[in-house]
Amino acid sequence: MNEKTTVPKIVIADKAGFCFGVKRAISMAYEQLANSSGKPVYTLGPLVHNPQVIKKLENDGIKSIEELGAYPIGHLLIRTHGVSPAIRKEAMELGYNITDATCPLVKKIHDIVLELQREEYPVLVIGHSSHPEVQGIVGELEGNCRVAETVEDARNLQPCHKLGVVVQTTALWHNFTEITVELLGKTKELRIFNSICHATMERQAAAEDLAGKVSMMIVIGGRNSSNTRRLLEISLRVNPRSYLVESPEEVQKDWFADITSIGLTAGASTPDYIIESVYEKVRQYVES
Repeated sequence: MNEKTTVPKIVIADKAGFCFGVKRAISMAYEQLANSSGKPVYTLGPLVHNPQVIKKLENDGIKSIEELGAYPIGHLLIRTHGVSPAIRKEAMELGYNITDATCPLVKKIHDIVLELQREEYPVLVIGHSSHPEVQGIVGELEGNCRVAETVEDARNLQPCHKLGVVVQTTALWHNFTEITVELLGKTKELRIFNSICHATMERQAAAEDLAGKVSMMIVIGGRNSSNTRRLLEISLRVNPRSYLVESPEEVQKDWFADITSIGLTAGASTPDYIIESVYEKVRQYVES
């Protein structure tokens, strides 16, 4: 008689999926749609970085646009990542009815850099210069601040008497700490604000912990999502058999050869129904 094959265990990370800021933004979008009085409802850029969520919003009547004034003027939601005052002013002058869905934690960073500027601190943002959140923060000071993505960027900074530092909410903790250590040698007075989102830190810690306990990790979320990509980076450092998928269709059966356990985690803009659908696809593969 053949021995019964043990079915690999599937474990979902303790912290995964939608964060407070994303839930809030989506709720605000549908509230605006319900009160739109027939006028079009837009988001300036994707409201959140998840293609399935954006597609659903568009199907329901909330369109993501990249250029102000390109479509008939209506209601405009500022996305979770925030925008610069210049963009907000332009939207107001064009006549949009603006709803601000910027994550409160991102808005707090805007307030911090303005306070640092008033106190005459040169400002440095730790994060990715191409990310809309960082662009919004830089725009708050009309570009009068610097961005460091890597330790090498920090190493190349000119020494200064004092420096104020904030960090992108979805940054990697280890990257933040390595850069701040480098900055200690660049100035006599260093004022640092750890503005990494608490939910981001929880998800990163949970992903790292789980990746060390399973045979394989699957990270679920948009490829354009910074926090999702950071989860993949963390998982890969601990477990080389880590994969990023946006939907269950991307899960491949040949990944599960010689696997005894599978860990699942998800970015902060990944809805529960996508996590559940990926879980179901994995379950079907490991049980077949």
